[in-house]
Amino acid sequence: MTLRMMKARVKVGSTAIAKLPPRETDPFYFSPLWKATRLAVLTRDGFRCATPGCERRASIADHIISRRNGGADDMGNLRSLCSVCDNRVKEDASGQRRSGGLLCS
Repeated sequence: MTLRMMKARVKVGSTAIAKLPPRETDPFYFSPLWKATRLAVLTRDGFRCATPGCERRASIADHIISRRNGGADDMGNLRSLCSVCDNRVKEDASGQRRSGGLLCS
């Protein structure tokens, strides 16, 4: 018994991946001053997420009032967040913070 080869019914599409434009990042976030401030905030919070009930390891120093809205880069305006909680409060395309920037578990 021989197997008969059938023609493919679906045409193979392009496998090219669309390239996104490079993200515009504030150069301040690469400065030694920011790196030291970030480390101080994470250390202050014990490298734990500031969201009530969240026990994940924090890796992000988040502005409570965003820099875009005039928030300062001092310890009083910064909190430690894990990546999951950070995604919950990030700014959307319009510049508004999701959930008003408030943390909820």
